[in-house]
Amino acid sequence: MEDYNYFCPNNSKLKLLLVVVLLASLAVYETVGDAMVTGTVFCDQCKDGERSLFDYPLSGMKVAVKCSGIDGQLTMMKEETTNMVGSYSMSFEGNPKLSGCYAQLVGSSDGSSGCGAAAGPAQSLRLMFSMFNMEMYAVDSLLAQPAKPMSFCSTSNTTSPPSTPTTSPLPGSGGAGGGSGTTPPILPVPSPPPIAKIPPPTTPNPLPGSGSDGPGSALPLPRAPSPPTARLPPMPFLQASACPYG
Repeated sequence: MEDYNYFCPNNSKLKLLLVVVLLASLAVYETVGDAMVTGTVFCDQCKDGERSLFDYPLSGMKVAVKCSGIDGQLTMMKEETTNMVGSYSMSFEGNPKLSGCYAQLVGSSDGSSGCGAAAGPAQSLRLMFSMFNMEMYAVDSLLAQPAKPMSFCSTSNTTSPPSTPTTSPLPGSGGAGGGSGTTPPILPVPSPPPIAKIPPPTTPNPLPGSGSDGPGSALPLPRAPSPPTARLPPMPFLQASACPYG
């Protein structure tokens, strides 16, 4: 008997496990065929059209998700109000395709929001994932703007129409009647730098006594030394004698 209880689980535990599996299957069955849309609304205090450090989430703002057909007619619309943290969530039964839909602000629930004077542009729905025939869509932040930007916002952040640059006509283009075929002005060609003058070669002065002043005269050659002369001793028979010879 003890061996049988060891191999066979308790009936109560088995029943509990079956109940948990049944509830999980029912939960999955209930979620099948739904589409969920989530997003957040912020107050654009500087009216620059984008999220910044000074923006904060808005509660009590009405958001509408609208879908249009091929002919442009509105086929589906649903509204939801943001909670205390500025978020909203909508559920669509039947798993409709919401890729071509968009979300936009339609007002405030109490009408006393100081940041709801103007609404920013609508945002398209982006499909995040699809699983068990259930789709999850996300929306970029929707912006609500006050009547005037706050005083702490710099003037560079406020949106202003872009200025059109003006171009002055080129000199020689023919004025206002000049077309695209006019010849552009010819710019002066810079002159080359001056060439340094090389001094002519100098010739050495002729030596004094050379006998020629021209540059082509040859230099005088040095005189060769004369050979030494040997002196012979005097001959004795050639000298005069004082003795008479008979």
